Amino acid sequence: MSVFRKREALLHHYVPENLPHREGELAELKRWFNPILSENVNVKVHVYGPMGTGKTVLCNRLGYYLTDEAEKRNVKLRYVNINLAYTPRPYHTMSILMERIIGSPGLGLSPEEMLMNIVEEICREDMKLVIALDEVDTYIMERRDPKILYMLPRIHELDQRAAGRISLIYISRSLNWLSRLDEATLDTLGRTAAVKLERYRIEEVEDILSYRVEEAFKPSVVPPEIIEFTAQISFSWGGIRYALELLLGAGTIADSEGSSNVKAEHIRRVHAGIPKGINGAIYPDELSLHKQLLLKAIMEALKTDGSPYITFDEAYSLYEAECELAGEEAEEKAAIHRYIEDLNRSGYILMKKHKENILLGMEYPFNRLYETLIRTIEETRRR
Repeated sequence: MSVFRKREALLHHYVPENLPHREGELAELKRWFNPILSENVNVKVHVYGPMGTGKTVLCNRLGYYLTDEAEKRNVKLRYVNINLAYTPRPYHTMSILMERIIGSPGLGLSPEEMLMNIVEEICREDMKLVIALDEVDTYIMERRDPKILYMLPRIHELDQRAAGRISLIYISRSLNWLSRLDEATLDTLGRTAAVKLERYRIEEVEDILSYRVEEAFKPSVVPPEIIEFTAQISFSWGGIRYALELLLGAGTIADSEGSSNVKAEHIRRVHAGIPKGINGAIYPDELSLHKQLLLKAIMEALKTDGSPYITFDEAYSLYEAECELAGEEAEEKAAIHRYIEDLNRSGYILMKKHKENILLGMEYPFNRLYETLIRTIEETRRR
């Protein structure tokens, strides 16, 4: 028999009914967005904080709340979360939005034409949209086209009927990305409220894990001392997300061994197998699509060659091949240089200079990371 009652409650994209230690931030967001349910207004809010502070799950919980409230009031409202790390250009962002709202991705249309179709649909349906632009800082800091941030807030200029219909949430790790915008785009963003999420304290991590354990596992499967142990381990390696991964893996091991309890040794074994970077545990789905493809190229080259390092030129050539397989246009070498520096800083790869060459390597066995990376790329391409 399995130790799990609801395994999906441990997945990082799961949205629980309650958000312990984020009740105040959720209440604040509700205060900002409640007027859109009864008035012809739109709202723009920044939600920002370090990785692992629950930004996405907080905004998605708000989305569920707004959708439920709108239905009670006979108001048509849609909430859409778009991860900009996976949308290299405004075309991709608008294509995702059009598919979510209309049901077709708008192949062959320009971003402006797709936006016009979206405007026509929401006006015809008398609908309001709340769009969460997730990882907007990744998008801007990688020097991608910021036009999407100019287009969406000015939607009323395409059609006056659209005034007050689209509200926006900008999700990021900090507000530093705003310094990369030109004056016209900053002016378009306008006066924007901000909700900052602080890092969880260790006691808060324990509380959140206790809540998730109650939902995910059968009674008494995970004793309090194991919850505390998991919280202590995870605190330095990525917080809640890392802790949930430890518990999910430990429960899977318990099932495979026929154990009726999650034990400390199960947690230790999972912990030992998760690749670590200088900033904690590393997760490929935190990377943009092109960084994922670049990392895949580097890993495959290292596996095939067997040597500790490959050159930048080798990596770039294989990256171009990965882009072709994925139906993506390869980025120029200057951008790939920046991405390699980012991957090095985050702990995914090692980088060193030797004479005229940039050499790339990895410091740990990467089978588990490779499997996760392949799955992440497949999920990204299906979006």
